[in-house]
Amino acid sequence: MTSNSRVTALLLSILLFVTIVPVSVLGDEGMFLPDTLNQLPLKRLQQKGLKIPITDIYNPNGPSIKDAIVIVDGGTGEFLSPEGLLLTNHHVAFDALVAASDASKDYASNGYLAKNRSEEMPARNYTVQITQQLKDVTAEVLSGITDATSQPDRNAAIVANSRAIVAANSKPADGITAEVVPLNEGLSYYLFTYLKLRDVRIVYAPPKNIGYFGGDPDNFEWPRHCGDFTFMRVYVGADGKPADYAATNVPYKPAKFLSLSMGGVKENDFVMVMGYPGSTRRYRESYSVAYNQETALPFQVDVFSKQMEALQAAGKADRELQIRLQSRIFDISNTLKDLEGSVLALRRVGLADQKRTNEAAFTRWINEKPDRRTKYAEVLPSLQKGYEELQKAQPRDSLVQQLGGFSDVLAIAGIVGNVAGEKEKPQAERNPNLAMTALRARAALPEIVADRIPVFERDMLSFYLRKAAGLPAGQKIEPVEKRFGSLSGDARIRAEENFARVFVESKNFATAQSISGLFDMTTAQLRQLNEPAIDFAAELGALSSQAVARTRTFNAIVGRWRPLLVRGMTEMRSSNPYPDANRTLRFTYGEVKGYVPHDAAIYQPFTNLSGVIEKDTGREPFDVPEKLKQIYRARDFGPYATPDGQNVPVDFLSTTDIIGGNSGSPIMNGRGEQVGIIFDGNYEGLGNDFFFNEAQGRAISVDIRYVLFIADKFGGAGYLLKELDIKNAPASLRRAA
Repeated sequence: MTSNSRVTALLLSILLFVTIVPVSVLGDEGMFLPDTLNQLPLKRLQQKGLKIPITDIYNPNGPSIKDAIVIVDGGTGEFLSPEGLLLTNHHVAFDALVAASDASKDYASNGYLAKNRSEEMPARNYTVQITQQLKDVTAEVLSGITDATSQPDRNAAIVANSRAIVAANSKPADGITAEVVPLNEGLSYYLFTYLKLRDVRIVYAPPKNIGYFGGDPDNFEWPRHCGDFTFMRVYVGADGKPADYAATNVPYKPAKFLSLSMGGVKENDFVMVMGYPGSTRRYRESYSVAYNQETALPFQVDVFSKQMEALQAAGKADRELQIRLQSRIFDISNTLKDLEGSVLALRRVGLADQKRTNEAAFTRWINEKPDRRTKYAEVLPSLQKGYEELQKAQPRDSLVQQLGGFSDVLAIAGIVGNVAGEKEKPQAERNPNLAMTALRARAALPEIVADRIPVFERDMLSFYLRKAAGLPAGQKIEPVEKRFGSLSGDARIRAEENFARVFVESKNFATAQSISGLFDMTTAQLRQLNEPAIDFAAELGALSSQAVARTRTFNAIVGRWRPLLVRGMTEMRSSNPYPDANRTLRFTYGEVKGYVPHDAAIYQPFTNLSGVIEKDTGREPFDVPEKLKQIYRARDFGPYATPDGQNVPVDFLSTTDIIGGNSGSPIMNGRGEQVGIIFDGNYEGLGNDFFFNEAQGRAISVDIRYVLFIADKFGGAGYLLKELDIKNAPASLRRAA
């Protein structure tokens, strides 16, 4: 049997192996760390169309494209001028538009134009983060860990060492933050430092029927005709340091900003992307793929489907609420379609079976040599056992956690019950952590009550109780069965719905003051209120704690054995895989290319303004703005027209490897000039957090010419062109700028 110390020694040996093997490249697949670009097949990239040296993309000793690419909220953005002008997606900036909107001014639907800098609108709660440094700190993170270090002590040492590195590299007064992140399941560790800027403002956002034209029906689909972009500007204090919003702040001066190319792209052109992809899981074992495909993802699909239905219903009767919910509904809708497409893709390609085939080959490879058996024989059996234990409590544990966490008010009801129970104990036996939790909960009550949507909570609680009723016999949830288990059919449904209604209509949970008063009551006083939700929530809290404990146990198992699986697979294949995405800066490349989605269909890689007009129905989400239709009819395309003067380029496809988080990333030509902005992937490419679909997976970008066309000819923001460095611009555009 492999001991903990033996596992530690193996992980330490991995580090030496990883650092000497060039990064592996599979077609156009890969999200590469900037400091590994010199390991890519440069001659091949140059043959494809790369025209600039790698140091123009990433240079640790001077300005490079890396310095123009930033984190904006949940996406990516890029600097386009020396005055802090930033381009990102409309959907990335959407939360800021919603936050600034009300019934009298719906910027989320109608867009926003600042006619001058004094009108640039604060993007509430938005920040911009710029990568300053990235560095392999594996040796420092694992410092002090030896063969004799136990697994718990090893984990504690990694946490302590990582915190020390973060503390040594953070400079709060200068706005510098730091984080240490594991790569490839902890085979290596990297330090990233960021400059965090807090004053971000909206300059120009097109209306929703351009920025999100096609809505959910077109989301993840091709052909696409969406102008998904927004201009923002980043400000700092007069001293050049990060600062909160102030009228006296000045535009940030980036170390690097991108040039734009009006030259466009054609099929098979080389393109490249830099951005901050969120998360991938491409090196997971077959058990993980099967669990996600058959259990975890379908459960999430059910939950998100109901959440969207309930939120849409809540907004129908309240216009103010409908405006406030736009961003939340968009996020849920986007996630839901992604999850549904991912489940379909995993089943269609048979990824779990592919993984099983690879693991069978891995097992044969292990058995060829005794030293391999010593290192890796326990890996797959241990992971399999971990998933078997996990499945015994699923989907029950997931449902328990959803029930306990979907409503802040219901969760607080559980805390109230626990606090009352603590009062009956001697002082020395009381839980100090619970007292602190209660203090924080009471302090948050005004905000919680203000944001509460009772009808949504009612519908979701009824939904979760229905899901609980359908659990198999061995997975029933005790607090639910205690209240409804003796009932069946319509009688049980009515009882569940009444329980949910009574909870949301209770005067005891109606205001911050009334809820706060519950914390001062004894158990006997609470019983007199006859509030069934209090005991129910407290009982759920106990079950949720048990579910969390089981999750920790499972995570410890995969945390121990999964790195060895990645290590063994790497050794077997004699390759060093690029690390999974984890919201750090990455580089990817590909070519402009269409695809075959299904039998008897071929998708070309370009769409035009004529396609926007063809989709017009006059109703959301295909309601083309009247002004845009007038421009089209007049063929008033200016310098943004196609060569024949009869159209304007809108969107295009590429084979670049992107995922959520890449939204807003610049897509550049071989000279490093921005030709478009990433905003989506296609439906056939979903599941790309688990695998890359080279034949059908495509990134969708807005052509930079459509961005400029909408800003100038439609939006009245043409004055921004004066700030931009535009290459290949027609003489008329150069004169105008």
